[in-house]
Parts: sequence; structure tokens; C-alpha cells
Amino acid sequence: MKYLLIFSLLFSIFSCSTDNDEKLASPKNNKNGLSGMRNIETLFDKDQFDDPKVVKLLEELHVCSTKNSVTGDYLNPDCSPRFFHVLPFIENVSIEDAFLIQVKAKTNGFPLRRLLIFVRERGELVKVNGFVANLIGTKKSKTKHDDLLLRFNDKDQGQDVFYNCLFSWNGNCYKYKSVEVIEGPGWGGAVKAELKDSISIEVEKDITKHKMIF
Repeated sequence: MKYLLIFSLLFSIFSCSTDNDEKLASPKNNKNGLSGMRNIETLFDKDQFDDPKVVKLLEELHVCSTKNSVTGDYLNPDCSPRFFHVLPFIENVSIEDAFLIQVKAKTNGFPLRRLLIFVRERGELVKVNGFVANLIGTKKSKTKHDDLLLRFNDKDQGQDVFYNCLFSWNGNCYKYKSVEVIEGPGWGGAVKAELKDSISIEVEKDITKHKMIF
């Protein structure tokens, strides 16, 4: 296993649940070690959005339909919080003009969770980022745009490997900054400070190679 022998020297080892992909992608005890980070866990267990504006935004993007009479259809999802979780990410900017969409695994036939980021430009919604990842945390930054902590699911010899990575706004979109935590079945932990730069470069290569940023 390409990572286990290396990472066992780098991290404090701790037990990690391996019940299923959704639990690993959204750990209940998300101790990311980052000061000021607000942990996020998306369960897709609500029947109505907290903000009624969200349905219109999803319809505008044509990612779902309010006319779908069959609930729970992953290939033809209705505009429901059972499939989509929408959040603002820019301070003092209306959700109609800038938001994140966490998409549940298997929606539209895609096996993993995706995170899509949109801003409105000249009246039209424009995608500025796409990730095959789960949003597990946000943090206030020096700009009006929150920093994001994203959890990516890689495979190594058939076993899951997870990277918790920090992204910051660069003026036009979110850019990769560093990897904070790496985990696998029964092993993993926070990346040591003295190794973060070199390990972060390798992780960025992996998630780029596997088209987890699009």
C-alpha cells in the first residue's frame, strides 16, 4: 500500500470508522485541528429547504425538477434537500448571487459527493469551481470569502484514502492551499507541520490526476 508505510511515520495513528462511504466522507467527529474552523456535516435528511429561494436557484441551474412526481429517484432528482444542500460563502452577499451546492452521492448517476460553487455575473449564474469532494468545514478568512475544508476520497489498492484539504479564494475562484489530514481504514491523522509542504504537493497531484477538481 503506497501510503500506509509512509504515513504511519508522519501521523498520530487513530481508529477510523469504515462502515460505508457516506460515513467516511462525512465523519461525525470531525476534529480537523484548524483553529476557527466551523465543522459541517451534511446528512441530506430534511424534507424542506430552510430558505425557499434555494428551489428557484436549483431550477435555474437545471440540476433537478420540481415536476418530478417520483421522490428518491437519483437519476432524475427532484429539487429537494434529500439530494442538494445549498450554503452561502461570501460575507454580506445574498445567496441568490453566490452559493455552494453539496450534491449527494449517486445523484444523477455519479457515485461520490460533489461540491459546486456558483457566482452571479451579469445576471447569469456561473460555475467557478467543481470538486468531487465533501464540504466538512468553513472558516472566516481575511477576505469576504470563507476558506473551505474539503474531504476527498482516493483509492489505493482497493482501500479508501481520505484527504482533508484547505482551499482559499484567490479573487476569482477557490485554489488548493494544503492538506491538513490524511486517513485510511484504521490509520491516519493530522499532517505534521514540517512535512506539510511536501505532502501537500503530492496530494494536489493525486486529486488533480484523478479529476477531483473540475
